[in-house]
Amino acid sequence: MLLSELQNNQSAVITGFTGSGRFFVRLGEMGFSKGERVVCVCRSVFGSPILFSVMGSNIAVRKSDAEKIEVSL
Repeated sequence: MLLSELQNNQSAVITGFTGSGRFFVRLGEMGFSKGERVVCVCRSVFGSPILFSVMGSNIAVRKSDAEKIEVSL
């Protein structure tokens, strides 16, 4: 399952990433790392960005970026 598929108030655990590079280093710095629980707080009316809660912080992520993060419920 992908992070972008979570519905409001649904939580999941990050299991992996598709791709590599500086973008994924930045995600890790924001708290998006393997094994972390993430909650979908709110979706934009237009579908992007999506607000997530991870490690006690709320972070907005573009839908296209959330599609690169794999999660399990």
